[in-house]
Amino acid sequence: MSRLRSALPALRQLALLGGPGITGPGALQGCAGPAGKALAQLPSAAGATLPAFVGLELARSFATAPAGGRRQRPGRQAGSQELVSAEEEFSAITDKIPQRPVGVVEGTSYTVIILAALGFAAAVLYAAVNELLLQPAEYTCYNKTLDLIRDDPRVTVRLGEPVHAYGTESRNRSARQRIPHREYQDVEGRQHIQIQFHLSGPSGRATVNADMYLESGAWKHNFLYLDVQEPIRQQVVLVRPEVQMVPAA
Repeated sequence: MSRLRSALPALRQLALLGGPGITGPGALQGCAGPAGKALAQLPSAAGATLPAFVGLELARSFATAPAGGRRQRPGRQAGSQELVSAEEEFSAITDKIPQRPVGVVEGTSYTVIILAALGFAAAVLYAAVNELLLQPAEYTCYNKTLDLIRDDPRVTVRLGEPVHAYGTESRNRSARQRIPHREYQDVEGRQHIQIQFHLSGPSGRATVNADMYLESGAWKHNFLYLDVQEPIRQQVVLVRPEVQMVPAA
């Protein structure tokens, strides 16, 4: 009995190592140290069984042993719990930070502003290209002459207001928009354009004859007069000739 009590530590060691099913001293020969010597002195008869209190001690050892055969250190377990708690607190804080959403109205306003800016830039570019590159010279002279006529009271008093202008006497819209013209150069080498178009107002009609020349990048009138048909036939001179109109040979 005293030998069995001295061998209890070795039996508990085997229990912690997960060695169930111990029924005799032959299964206990792997222990080392004093406990192993004590186990070696146990009865070795075949079929010998351990006393009841030894089985009770083994049962207690199995009950208190951890499932994986290893005991967890309290410090490591506490550290892992603190890490989990810190991660949960950080997640809770970041979840409460409000994010500023981009509303539909705000996004639409940005789109409208961008489209308006692009439209304005396109309009300016079109006006510049149309004036400098695309618009023929005769239409440039036509527009300048028409602006001058509409501001002259000598015309409005005879034709009335508003005054409408068109190219040729025709029902065809494209023909009415064409401006009859002639280009030439004077003796000084300046480019000239002669144009003719028609006017109509509430109280009369007239035919416009104009001659313009290009100087320093701008078109200027050499002469401008109207042949009024209605209400009374007469000629109204708005700009008298300033330069000689002899075409270059």
